[in-house]
Amino acid sequence: MFRAIWFGVIFLLRIGFSIYLMFFVRNQAALIYQIFDMLSIFIVLVIIMHRKANSFSIVWIVLILTLPVIGLLYYLIWGRTKTLWNKHHRLNKSIEYGNQFLCKEKGIYNALNAAYPDRKRIAGFLGRKGFPVYANTDCRYYPLGELYFEALLKDIKAAQKFIFLEYFILSEGKIWSNIKNLLIEKSRQGVEVRIMTDDFGSIISAPKKFICDLAENNIRIVRFHDVFKLSTYMYYNYRNHRKIAIIDGHIGYTGGINIGDEYANLYDKLGHWKDTAIRMEGDAVWSLTVTFLQMWDYETKENSNYELYKPNHSIKDTDCKPSGFFQPFCDGPSNTSDKIARTVYKAAIYNAKKYVYITTPYLIVDDAMIDALRISVQSGNDVRIITPKRWDKWFVHMATQSNYKDLLEVGVRIYEYSPGFIHEKTLLSDDEFAVTGTINMDFRSFYLHFENAVYICGAPILDEIKKDILETLEKSEEITLEAWLKRPWYLKVVQNVFHLFEVLL
Repeated sequence: MFRAIWFGVIFLLRIGFSIYLMFFVRNQAALIYQIFDMLSIFIVLVIIMHRKANSFSIVWIVLILTLPVIGLLYYLIWGRTKTLWNKHHRLNKSIEYGNQFLCKEKGIYNALNAAYPDRKRIAGFLGRKGFPVYANTDCRYYPLGELYFEALLKDIKAAQKFIFLEYFILSEGKIWSNIKNLLIEKSRQGVEVRIMTDDFGSIISAPKKFICDLAENNIRIVRFHDVFKLSTYMYYNYRNHRKIAIIDGHIGYTGGINIGDEYANLYDKLGHWKDTAIRMEGDAVWSLTVTFLQMWDYETKENSNYELYKPNHSIKDTDCKPSGFFQPFCDGPSNTSDKIARTVYKAAIYNAKKYVYITTPYLIVDDAMIDALRISVQSGNDVRIITPKRWDKWFVHMATQSNYKDLLEVGVRIYEYSPGFIHEKTLLSDDEFAVTGTINMDFRSFYLHFENAVYICGAPILDEIKKDILETLEKSEEITLEAWLKRPWYLKVVQNVFHLFEVLL
């Protein structure tokens, strides 16, 4: 709590100083204000050259030109997609080093192409970005957090070599208590345990004692992008939004679920909390292991021995009956040329033949994404999106709802999950492929956060995902264009205001 309060104090002081500076410059130094004007114009030109004319850059351009002093300072804190220091370079080196251990088997890609020729584009794109396709993998689906934690605890208990956990949020409570006790037990048995959590995401829920208890039991835990160090650079973006759990290198989990009691519906935070995850066992887990080690080495400046964490047996030696194709991938702000997650979502929408179902807690999309959804609808596809009825962030929900009109007008069907809050992040299409993981359909996931997901093609798990989404649709309220246009005028005003700055939320 102390770290959160101290961070809040620093942040408020920065805002207060920027406001004071704005009035001081206006009232005391016209020349200095003109210098800020010129600097603002220069920064705007830089934004245009590097980002072209996307929605994210347009909002910053308007803010900087309207309020040259405060707008420029806010941009330095929140708006940069490149830091003013060498972290990008170090991260890219870590990624390049880890990618050496990812082997692409052309035969598996050819098998996917032969079985699902219409789906090869996404697999081919991800393959060219360094993410292999795997076939020798069994996958299970968990439609609720409570089922996910039950399976995760069982696998942690059976761990023999190592346990890697990476979450945006680690929160004290019953769930964490059960996991922590098991981790301590496994560590005492000689199992290597590494934990990575985002410092901003867990700044309140994971206090200093939380870290010390683990360190005292030979468990290594790293806070990703320490907010106090970043405050020196006036930079607070680049959050690690990934959720990965790896046990012994042959079992891996990912999805929308963080470590917290609300994810298992142990208490009523926002009504019923709907979240999902998958468990992979087999070859595809290696990509998750590499992704974890790349980020670990980047943050710790270490150089892990990847070979120590490769599984020494095949799923063929187990009772599992794998089928389908799996392609784990990750994305982050270091990908300055190609926004991988955004490209995969757009390609999946364009590639649909019958339907596209999307679940997301936040729906903040640009014109290009709306256009992809529109073309999919006009091609005869059934396009549906499920968002929450109850929200965790009111202002983000207002921005989410501000996009309803544009989507409803082009024929997209929108539903709000009536029992509570839906936090799952999944795109399913045509009974043949899905993308599931940590990617929200918003600007933060597409541009600012480190994310991960799995592209799944032709696997039995797709039937389970479809069944769950259809059941969720039955519990959700459909939003019609006619009813939406009749909402109160004051709600329209609020939503339009947040719509203007939605890419900053």
